[in-house]
Amino acid sequence: MRTVAIIQARMASSRLPGKALADIAGRAMVDRVLDRTGAAGSLDAIWLATSDQATDDGLAAHVEALGTPVFRGEEDDVLGRTASAARAAQADAIVRVTADCPMIDPSVIDRIVERFHRGDVDFASNTLTRTYPDGLDTEVFSRAALDRADAEVADPLLRLHVTPWISGVLGERCPNGGFTTANVCHGVDFSHLRWCVDDDDDLDFMRRAHAALPAEFGWLDVLALVTAAPALLRINRRHDMWEGVDRDRARLAGADRPQPCFQRSNMLLNRALKTIPLGSQTFSKSHQTYVRGAAPLFVERGHGCRVRDVDGNMFIDYVLGLLPVVLGYCDPDVDAAIQDQLERGITFSLPTELECDLAERLVGQVPCAEMARFGKNGSDATSAAIRLARAHTGRDRIAVCGYHGWHDWYIGTTSRDLGVPAAVKALTATFPYNDADSLAQLLATDSDGYAAVILEPHGLLGPEPGFLETVRALTERHGTVLIFDEIVSGFRIDPGGAQAAYGVTPDLATFGKALANGMPISAVVGRAALMRRMEEIFFSTTFGGEALSLAAAIATLDKMAASGLAACLARRGRGLIDGANAALARNGLAGLARFGGGSWWPILEITAPEAERNLLVSLLRQEFAANGLLIAASLNLCLAHDDDKVERETLEAMDRSFTAVRDALESPDPAGRLRGAPVKATFAVRGAQT
Repeated sequence: MRTVAIIQARMASSRLPGKALADIAGRAMVDRVLDRTGAAGSLDAIWLATSDQATDDGLAAHVEALGTPVFRGEEDDVLGRTASAARAAQADAIVRVTADCPMIDPSVIDRIVERFHRGDVDFASNTLTRTYPDGLDTEVFSRAALDRADAEVADPLLRLHVTPWISGVLGERCPNGGFTTANVCHGVDFSHLRWCVDDDDDLDFMRRAHAALPAEFGWLDVLALVTAAPALLRINRRHDMWEGVDRDRARLAGADRPQPCFQRSNMLLNRALKTIPLGSQTFSKSHQTYVRGAAPLFVERGHGCRVRDVDGNMFIDYVLGLLPVVLGYCDPDVDAAIQDQLERGITFSLPTELECDLAERLVGQVPCAEMARFGKNGSDATSAAIRLARAHTGRDRIAVCGYHGWHDWYIGTTSRDLGVPAAVKALTATFPYNDADSLAQLLATDSDGYAAVILEPHGLLGPEPGFLETVRALTERHGTVLIFDEIVSGFRIDPGGAQAAYGVTPDLATFGKALANGMPISAVVGRAALMRRMEEIFFSTTFGGEALSLAAAIATLDKMAASGLAACLARRGRGLIDGANAALARNGLAGLARFGGGSWWPILEITAPEAERNLLVSLLRQEFAANGLLIAASLNLCLAHDDDKVERETLEAMDRSFTAVRDALESPDPAGRLRGAPVKATFAVRGAQT
């Protein structure tokens, strides 16, 4: 069986034109790829496949001068070009490598070729489940599979990417036609490392790394280098492995755009419902939140601000796990802190110094914080704060405003109150946000007094002038503990929370979602006189000092400070609010919906008549998903969204979504345009669907 490596290269890269011939430590990048690929003992020949455009004339001449045969074909038909090159090379097995991977390793190539030649698969690779660094990607497949793909694949997007139809990597979005596949894994997961070249940062990394490496090196030498010099890892850390597919999808948007398929999501839901009530651990992440049948229901992985679902569909994610992911998925600095702590241990028999480190950071940046205690989720923190307030005041009643978690003392005030005793419900009263008079009446009419007032200082709306100040004065007058629930606003609006942004200091505050970039941790902070009561009340959890989350929180706070996170979110949020509202107006939907809220947390406000709202919400979420956006009731932003390209892609996708919604609403049967079951709201809180 003749085994031929076909290296894919062209000069017209959208982000780094000419990169194939870019200099890396005195040699062209393509030369390094050719040499390292040629060192694999399992190959009979190497060819280069490039386009027939004039921009690639120099590349073809350069490679031919090195003695490597070149095949040239259509620029936008990489599948056809590769198949034709394989026929010209008389290949029986094809090893596909790209010219932007100058650290490609011959030992990895040989390992994957050996797996393929066992004879029981059509496709073998190290990319189906990634454990090797991005940049060691090698795919091996049969000539018969390639010829069949060339003959049967018509989707322009798939013809740009050669192997998805063979490998099934895009899942039900691109069924693989029955081919058998195998994945080669490394024993340790290094998939967070990036050793390929897409832009100037990547090229800078390559030049620095090659200058420090010996002339003959293996991929483990590179691993040792970046381990010893972690600053190298930060040069090109902010990338998305699916950007190439997303760019091509956007470029082809003028052509027929196939609807995403959610077959595997739906199959998994049916499986989950047999053993998991609701099929999810969280109402707002369940199938009720999206149009079942026309939206993703299960996610496979995330990177930066994007996620891939189990069907292989890619989305720019504006849900972000319901706000915990504040920097972006797989943030390298946070992941490095977690991995470093993992080598030491996770949960211990005694406290660790990490608890002191994190508490000191919170005390240093949150105005009300003199001491801190940790839990695992927001409800832990708010419930601990309520118990603390009751212990401090000797009172039972609580006044609430906003959303504060799932425990009885709060959830009994909502329509989801099943199972909450009436006696518990009677102890909690609600008051409207920005209505200080209603709070004053509550506090004045209860002779026994209120233990606490708990509110979100900034939720869907910001505080009107004087509101927070009046609340502070009222609680002081009545001897009531003021608690700011900053689970949402904490760190996103200001490094010190909304209390720092508005200059009003509560007695206690709770933080959680943005504290550790997705790791489970929350905090209660406040005045020392109150917090010391924690030694008397019972707030004690096995996992309160769990070390991975503590390490992640420290790294997250440090990076938020270094990056100026709050300013980044505000800038991007303002651009999205303005652009999205303009798109709504262009499509005649401005009277039905608008984006408002704070620039750090844009909210989709539905202003349609009550009877039409659920249909409109369902249509919007359906079309957002169809256009590559994962959006629920708000635009939850993270640091990885701070990119002009992401904003441009988002607004273009929104415009297409609004056009589809407009067409549906103008049709004789708008509900008939839903491609699945409509959205079902959990309950109304903060004035919006949750």
